[in-house]
Amino acid sequence: MKVDYAKALKLAISAKECYEDFATVVFSEWDEKPFFINQENTDTQLAIFNESSAVTIIFRGSDSYTDWVTNLSTKQRRVEVNQQVVKGQIIAEQEKIYPYSTNNKSKSLLHKGFSKSYFSVREEIHNYIKNNNVSSLTITGHSLGGALSIICAVDLQYNFGNLLTSIETYTFGAPKVGNQGFCQSYNQRVPKSYHFIHGLDLIPALPRWWQGYSTTKTQLRICPPLSWNFVSARFKDHKIINYVNYFQEKLKSSGN
Repeated sequence: MKVDYAKALKLAISAKECYEDFATVVFSEWDEKPFFINQENTDTQLAIFNESSAVTIIFRGSDSYTDWVTNLSTKQRRVEVNQQVVKGQIIAEQEKIYPYSTNNKSKSLLHKGFSKSYFSVREEIHNYIKNNNVSSLTITGHSLGGALSIICAVDLQYNFGNLLTSIETYTFGAPKVGNQGFCQSYNQRVPKSYHFIHGLDLIPALPRWWQGYSTTKTQLRICPPLSWNFVSARFKDHKIINYVNYFQEKLKSSGN
């Protein structure tokens, strides 16, 4: 599968900038100001850009991940991140549900916590699509923002697929979202997907397969998964800046 690394870089930079305060954030890769959606009850935020009906949705990841930049070399810090982020945000609400009221013919089940976050902003996203000229969609996000991107993509394809010329996703270090039934449905509905995993990034391996979660067929591992410090690397490799740096080097080496 051919990757548009220039687009991947633009989206990775935007996903990084999306962690900043929406009141003051400046998205360096875009000329226009975005349409913001902020649901405080579930701490779910996203920015929508519209370039001549080509719409890009950028989901913000968890603020907890921005703290990974420093002090990861200490064992205590890794323990704190593991408890607060990995277990607290990904594992705690791993119960799988079917969030729609219609018949579940595909036997899809989704992560309860991710579904709750997405459905808290779903109506506003749908209203934007209905009330604006939208011909194509690109959906992106880092970490938990990537998980929401995956749910959003299959939802919008199902509800607005007849209006769109294309829909694709670019995610960075996204955790697993649902069971095998969901992944099969996603693979069919959103084949233009690029789910990047940097090195030993821990988050895409969660929740585990033995907990009933599956991966999509479009995962792309970047950088060799080698490190002298395996435990530390599993956390450090998740940082969004690593994804940005990889794409920058990739483009530089190709002469673009």
